[in-house]
Amino acid sequence: MKLRYFTIYIFVLLILSPVFLDAQSYNQMRESGFKMEHIESLIIEDFETNDKGWNVSGSRFKTDPFPMLKFGIEGRPVALEGSAFPQDENKYIFGVRSSFSRKGYNRVWLYPEEEIVIPGRVKKLDVWVWGANYYYILEAHVRDYRGIVHKLPLGSLHFMGWKNLSANIPTSIPQNVRYLPMEKPLTFVRFEIWTEPTERVDDFIVYFDHLKVLSDIYMERYDGDLLADRSRDIWSTDSEN
Repeated sequence: MKLRYFTIYIFVLLILSPVFLDAQSYNQMRESGFKMEHIESLIIEDFETNDKGWNVSGSRFKTDPFPMLKFGIEGRPVALEGSAFPQDENKYIFGVRSSFSRKGYNRVWLYPEEEIVIPGRVKKLDVWVWGANYYYILEAHVRDYRGIVHKLPLGSLHFMGWKNLSANIPTSIPQNVRYLPMEKPLTFVRFEIWTEPTERVDDFIVYFDHLKVLSDIYMERYDGDLLADRSRDIWSTDSEN
């Protein structure tokens, strides 16, 4: 008799287990803030022209006239050639040349005239870089809505020719708040190249092409969402009463 009841219990448990598991999964998704995403790859700088007013500066022991920038150079990566990028489009790159009078942790900064606003909630940043096999390090710096600058290590420049360098954006960098408007986009501030203290620094060149991001551009729609987008303009001190 007991064996029969036990068998029935096991049978019912097997039938209901998927229901319990589905409910548990749903609750976990809801508690974790599950939401829709729309991930896109976006080019935020193609380096075809200097329309963003890029500039360069170096640390203490730089030698004149370095560092210096040059635009309109032909020589894009082979990976960017083909049907997606016709020969008469996206064919230019830009480069930086620098020199220091002594070894050490020397630095070169490359930055646009105004910080580049990055659309959506960024998950990854990458850029094509031409290295000349020096033991240097490349970083990308981004700023959050609080004004805090975060350093993203892109990797070593100890390679020859073109290589795609990338960095994932840590979840610790805030890109939204729970108040409206919720979106708080990051801005790209600058690249930083710094030299290993044992590497030669008398003359080096680095080229860049296609700065891109992988970003979630999904916008949740709700009644009155346009007011969230317009609120800053509506309440601007320059607006009329």
